[in-house]
Parts: sequence; structure tokens; C-alpha cells
Amino acid sequence: MSHITLSHAGPGTFRCVEITGQGEPVVRLKRMGICGGRHLTIVQSGDPMILRVVGARIGLSRELAASVIVDSDRVNADDVMSAANAQCDGDDCD
Repeated sequence: MSHITLSHAGPGTFRCVEITGQGEPVVRLKRMGICGGRHLTIVQSGDPMILRVVGARIGLSRELAASVIVDSDRVNADDVMSAANAQCDGDDCD
């Protein structure tokens, strides 16, 4: 399966593969619940883009979204429901 950055994805639900980079921006993304294995729904593209993450809606700049790597294929809505209570993979989210 190929990967793209969240900033290049259109509306839909995607599985987060990883966060690239380091420092405060990465920490901020993880604190918002964006981490490996998590399903992210792009509600509205643009800058900022509107995401739904773990039931919350958040605004994310294109610059930060470029640090988020997702599977290029959209996720089936049934898969999202079955994983709604899933934890982040490993220690990816602090």
C-alpha cells in the first residue's frame, strides 16, 4: 500500500501510518490524538483543514498536515467503527 501526506489527501477517512519530524510540532500532533494506527477523517480540505480525530473536530494547518503520513487508500466506514476504541500503536502517542 502506498503512502501520502495528509496535506495531499482529499476528504475521506485515512489510517495514519506515522508522524515525521521531531520537536514541538510532533508533540502537538500526538497530543491532539494524531498518531500511528489512528483513523483520521478529513471533513474539509484547505488551510487549515478540518479533521475528525477520536470524535473531536480540529483545525490543522497544511504545514503540520505535511508531517502526517497516511495510507493513500481511504478507509471503509465499517473498519473505522470497529476500531473506534483502538489505542495508538505502541508508544506512538504520549
